[in-house]
Amino acid sequence: MKQYILRSGSRIITLIIVTIIIFSSFSTTYAAPIVPQNIKVGLSFNNAANNNFILKSDYGIKLSSKTSAGYAEILTFPAATGFKVRKDAYYNIVNNKETEINYTKAGLYNGELEGPYHIQIGDVYPDLNSAKVVADSMISLSQTVFVAYENGWRVWSQLYLEESECLTQIQIFKNEMPNYTYTVVAPNKSRIQLFDTVTGKLMYIINAEQEIKLEPVAKDNITPVISFGTLKYRGVLFLKRVAAGHINIYNELLFEQYLYGVVPAEMPNSWHIEALKAQAVAARNYGIINIGRHTADGFDVCNGTHCQAYRGFGHENPRTNQATDETKGKLVLYNDKVIPTYFHSSSGGRTENSENVWSTVLPYMKGVDDKYGLGSPYDNWTKQYNKKDIQTKLLANSIDVGEINDIVPLTISENGRVTCLEVRGTKGNAKLDKEKIRTILGSSDIKSTWYKITTDADMSVINSVTGKSETARPGSLYVMSANGVSKLSTTNNKVYLKDQVALSSMSVIPQTYLFAGKGWGHGLGMSQYGAKGMAEAGFNFIQILEHYYTGTKVN
Repeated sequence: MKQYILRSGSRIITLIIVTIIIFSSFSTTYAAPIVPQNIKVGLSFNNAANNNFILKSDYGIKLSSKTSAGYAEILTFPAATGFKVRKDAYYNIVNNKETEINYTKAGLYNGELEGPYHIQIGDVYPDLNSAKVVADSMISLSQTVFVAYENGWRVWSQLYLEESECLTQIQIFKNEMPNYTYTVVAPNKSRIQLFDTVTGKLMYIINAEQEIKLEPVAKDNITPVISFGTLKYRGVLFLKRVAAGHINIYNELLFEQYLYGVVPAEMPNSWHIEALKAQAVAARNYGIINIGRHTADGFDVCNGTHCQAYRGFGHENPRTNQATDETKGKLVLYNDKVIPTYFHSSSGGRTENSENVWSTVLPYMKGVDDKYGLGSPYDNWTKQYNKKDIQTKLLANSIDVGEINDIVPLTISENGRVTCLEVRGTKGNAKLDKEKIRTILGSSDIKSTWYKITTDADMSVINSVTGKSETARPGSLYVMSANGVSKLSTTNNKVYLKDQVALSSMSVIPQTYLFAGKGWGHGLGMSQYGAKGMAEAGFNFIQILEHYYTGTKVN
C-alpha cells in the first residue's frame, strides 16, 4: 500500500493507492496419457504369413467385406468345424499334401495339379441363395462348382492351370446347358479359397483385396472366440491378401483384453501377484509405445518379440487377468509421459544403462542393483565355441577376419557388461559393439553381454611389475629364452615350456573360447526375476516398477 499527499487549493487530500498483486502459479502440464480402446495385433503376415490355415468358432463365423460405408455381411459359416483358407493359386497335391508352386507348363509333376483359372457361369446374381441355386444345377456337369464373391455374387467352376483348359470345358458346358453364358476367369492375387473342413469341398472363393472381417457368432454368456491354427482369440479377426500375394491376418480386440494374452506369455502365471501386476503395467506401457510400428502392414503391433509376445485367449489365466484388471489404466510415467518399459528375464545382479546396450541415453533406463533377482536359473551360464564355429557365424554376417587369433573385450560398462568386443584375425580385426556379438552367435547361447572369456590357451603367469599371479594368453606375452626376450608369435601354434621335471607344450592361438556370463537378456529396465524376488520380499508393483525405471512415477 502506498500513500500520497496531494494539495488542491486549501484542501489536502490523502490518496491511498492499494496495489493488489495477484500471483499466478505457472506449471507445465501434460495431457493425461490415453489408453486406447482397441488394438489391432498382427498374427500372420508378409513373408512369414501362413497361407493355408483353418478358422473355427463354436457357433460359427460371420464374414463381412470392407466397403466405403463400413463392412457388409457376405455370409455366415455355421459349422463349429470351421473352414480352411488358402490362396487362390497353383498347387501340387501329392498324398493329400498341398504345396503351392510356381507352375510352368514344361514342368514335371507327380500327383494332382490345381490352378487359379476358373469358368464363370452366368453373370452377377442378386444374392447368395440365387447363386447357390445355379451352382447346384451345374453339379451334374462339374463336381467342382462353387460360389464366388467378387463385386457381387457369382458362380464359378473348376481349378484350371491355363485358359485353354477353360475354353475346352466351356464348349462342353454350352452343349449341355446352353441357357447360361460362360466366361474365363483369369488369375488374381487378391482371391482366397474357403473349404469345408469335413468334406474337403471348395465352398467359396472371395476377393480379399479389401479386408474380410471374421466375427465369432455369440451365444448366451459364453465368451465368443475364434481359433486360428492352434490358438484362440477374443474380438474379431481380419484377413487380407496383400500385393505380394500373402494372406495377412490380424486380431482386433479391446486393449485391456489384449493384455490378458500378453502378461501370461511374458511371465509365469504362478508368480507372485505383485510381480504379475508389475508385468501388466509394463506390458500396458509397451503396448501403447509400440502402437504404429506396423501401420504399413495394416495393424498396430505384432504378436512377437518385435513388439511383445501375445498368445490370445487360449493362454489367459485367472491370476494374470486379475493382475491386469487390478492395475487397469495404470502407467509408468517419466515427466508425465508414457515411456517404453523395456524388460528382460534376469539381470545377473545389476541392470544396465540404455546407452550401453543401444545408442540412446534414456534418463529412466539406468543400471540399478538387482539383488532380489539373484537365484534365477540364469544367474550364471556358460557357452563354449571352437574358433571355426565362430568364423562360420562371422562369415554368415559378412565379417571376414580370416583365421581367428584371439577374441578380447576392449571396453566394459560401469555395470559390468562388455560394450566392445574385438575379434582379431589373420586378415584384420573386427570390433563388435554392445549386442552385436549376441546377434551373431545367438542370443539364446550368449544370454547377455555380462560375460568373461577364457580359452584353452590361457595360462597363469606372474606379473613382473606387481608380482601377482594373472591369467594371460601366450600370444600377448614376452618370453625369455637363450636368445633373449621376445614376444610370442601368433604364427606359431605351440609354445614349449620346460620346468624342472618335463617339457610341456600349450597353444599360442586359442582353439576354443568359453563365455561365462550372468543373466539373460539385454539388461534394460525391469528384471522379471527381480520383480518376482521383490514381490516375494513384500514390495508392491508400484515400488517394483519405480525401482527399475529411474525417476518414474506409476499413475
